[in-house]
Amino acid sequence: MKKITQLLLILPFLLFSCSSDDSSENNEPNPGTSPEFAMTATINGKSFKANNPFGTNLYSSTNIWSYYPKADFVMLQGRQGGILGNPEINIWLKRTDIKVGTYKFTTDQDNPISHAIDLTDSETNELEYTKEGSITITEINSQKKVVKGKFNFTTSSTYTDQKDTNYTVTDGTFNYQYEDIK
Repeated sequence: MKKITQLLLILPFLLFSCSSDDSSENNEPNPGTSPEFAMTATINGKSFKANNPFGTNLYSSTNIWSYYPKADFVMLQGRQGGILGNPEINIWLKRTDIKVGTYKFTTDQDNPISHAIDLTDSETNELEYTKEGSITITEINSQKKVVKGKFNFTTSSTYTDQKDTNYTVTDGTFNYQYEDIK
């Protein structure tokens, strides 16, 4: 009986001395986790929320374009809807220019000087040639190999004269792991 009385006296101290730490100084909802969407944007007024085709924020290990060699560029692929999803935005970051700053670009180039971006929408018969835009790298975590930033650009249905604008991409964001963590 004496032990039960002692436990009952100690129990309130144990209950009230333990408190949850809800006042975390880190305002991230889940620090250290991947974002819900690695890439977001507004395409002609419609919301675009995407990850890579496998549902993560990991860079693409494949690159079919010879003018963006893997040795020189990191490809960030955002495909809405997974492996067979659509539309898709691809960003190529030149490895030597993965630095905080704003980078402007124009028409798709066979020999890109810096970063590049491309939109593919297979639901229409129109082609999407990048016309002009910018990529702003806002944050780089060299330990976790994560790059974050913003982008916007327009496309044209023709490569040469580009008098029309068939897609306007605004309010773009990206949050990707750009290398394997070793």
